[in-house]
Amino acid sequence: MASDLAAFRGMERHLRGEPDQADYLIDLSNIVRETALGGGTRRSLERLRLVLAALCRTTGDPDVTVHAIADNSLLDRRYDDEFPDPGEPGLLREWRDRGLIAAIGKADPDLLDHAKVFGTPVVSSDNFTGHRGDHPWIQGDREHFLRPERPARGGPVRLVRRDMRVVADREISREGERDDLKARNLMLGGRPRADILERSWRCPRQACNPGPAIRGGKVVCRSHGTLLADAGPRRPRLQLKILVDGQCQAWENLAEDEGREFALGRGHLARIDPGLLAERRRLAVSRHHLVIVAHRGTLRVLDTSKGRSRIRTLRPGGAASPWRTLPHRDDLAAGGADVARYGGFGPDDEIELVPGVVLRRSGQRWPGERAEGVRARPPRRPGKDDELTRTD
Repeated sequence: MASDLAAFRGMERHLRGEPDQADYLIDLSNIVRETALGGGTRRSLERLRLVLAALCRTTGDPDVTVHAIADNSLLDRRYDDEFPDPGEPGLLREWRDRGLIAAIGKADPDLLDHAKVFGTPVVSSDNFTGHRGDHPWIQGDREHFLRPERPARGGPVRLVRRDMRVVADREISREGERDDLKARNLMLGGRPRADILERSWRCPRQACNPGPAIRGGKVVCRSHGTLLADAGPRRPRLQLKILVDGQCQAWENLAEDEGREFALGRGHLARIDPGLLAERRRLAVSRHHLVIVAHRGTLRVLDTSKGRSRIRTLRPGGAASPWRTLPHRDDLAAGGADVARYGGFGPDDEIELVPGVVLRRSGQRWPGERAEGVRARPPRRPGKDDELTRTD
């Protein structure tokens, strides 16, 4: 069915190529693909027209302006048949070329950066869960997000102010991982490609710990695009996040082997910029601060620091539990260091190493061989008596 391209061209008066010139930000890919707004095709520009009409009614301004950002995939010619009329994706590409809309590899980061910098409301049905680590201001926000809805009994599309809720930390990690796997073509039917992710891969480039990706039906290095060699089964891993004053600054991966000890201490903070973590607090963390052990499908932790660490449980949308002390090595001396006497370290727990420096578990199921978020500063080489991990 042919679209009313003349009506769609009439939307151009609302479009602004620069975010600081717009009254609202539009998650264009999300809106065009939002089938709940009507239409029998997977993509349709009519949905954008309905949203703009709703903005005019909501604001009382017939000349309301928007900055619309799309993923490049929305304009990819391979998907033109998902529109009701081939003229629609052609018009989108024309708008991009004229600078009326923005199209980039992934729209969400820019969309949220603009919302943060300019305070401009965002029109989208996306929860942006995977981006809340980089944008903690989204947690519980009730001012900056609007969702378009079409009433069940008919009538025009309306815009509803959203409560973005407080999402659990593990959900943020897990959703961010799903976004990453999707970008690497490692999702199939909504599920991660376990056949790829449960294998170790070797890149022909020296010193590369490859993140696999699928391109052209082949497993390649995400960074170099080179074919990867299968190096056998991959050991299960867990990821731990190190936060400084509420912001994740580094993370560490540990093998999820039954009974294997992982010693975490000051050396793991070497990658964090001194401007974010002063030397005084860094030195307050012991060289061997905690011992973490995988035990019967759970994590157990023992405090081995010179001071005393503490743990609490985070309750999504509510107050955290009171702090409680961790079992300390000195306390177990009389009864022996039986792992069963260590403290539990659950998915919703956080451990305070020293004030303002906190350890949490990530919700990722497939953390990389080497975490990508710790590359700001290379780790120092530990001294002979200062191993970062041990198996004894």
